[in-house]
Amino acid sequence: MLAVAVLVAATACSSSGKPSVAPAPISATTTTTRPAAVLGPLRKASEQAISPVYAQGVAHIPNGWIFSGTNSLWRTDNALKEVVSANPAIPAAWTARGFNHIGDIDVIGKYIYAPLEQPDYTKGQQATARFDRDTLRFVDAVTLPQHENSFVTIEPTTMTAYTMDHFDGNTILRYDVAHGWKRLAPLRLSTTLHHTQGADILNGVIWISTSDARNDLYGVDLSTGKVRSNGSMGHTGGQGEGEGLDATAL
Repeated sequence: MLAVAVLVAATACSSSGKPSVAPAPISATTTTTRPAAVLGPLRKASEQAISPVYAQGVAHIPNGWIFSGTNSLWRTDNALKEVVSANPAIPAAWTARGFNHIGDIDVIGKYIYAPLEQPDYTKGQQATARFDRDTLRFVDAVTLPQHENSFVTIEPTTMTAYTMDHFDGNTILRYDVAHGWKRLAPLRLSTTLHHTQGADILNGVIWISTSDARNDLYGVDLSTGKVRSNGSMGHTGGQGEGEGLDATAL
């Protein structure tokens, strides 16, 4: 079995720069499915309100969770009690270059991988940073040739990073992290996704959350690019905006 934890925020400013609406708690929804060629389906198992500042990304770690906000990181225990925080998390040298937004994160080993975004998408340059998993201290960052940067997720056996050039698209960018973030051939998808916000990899599938009109969830086969719709995170009709996602084996 696996669990997919997603964030739905009514107060968050998303990677697309949408203004916040009325204050409301973020909802963390957990859904489960059996791994196979594992594209779904998902079913909602539980839902829990969490702090509204945990508005961008989520990643499970041993004995706890990492959350990201616009320019913040938090580590909590499994009961969601805060252990350590970094606010602001982005170093001044990088905010001076315009990088003022953290998207959906991933954790591999002792590092948090965090997409850093600057708002001028015409530049075709974004960045991904590493932070220490335990202390949340900034380690380093690399600039990447892409226009937008709502999420990054890492396939741990190959250390291949997956992200998207635009929030809407039918390709997923890939980078060889172990060899200086060398750009690899993109993964072509069987359908176009819209307003992508979060992602995580498990069992040969990249699970993707969106902030489209239905806050849709998708599973993408990493070998073929086949896309399967896996339902909605709910909270539609202006009640909430889909954000980050974590997929974890139970």
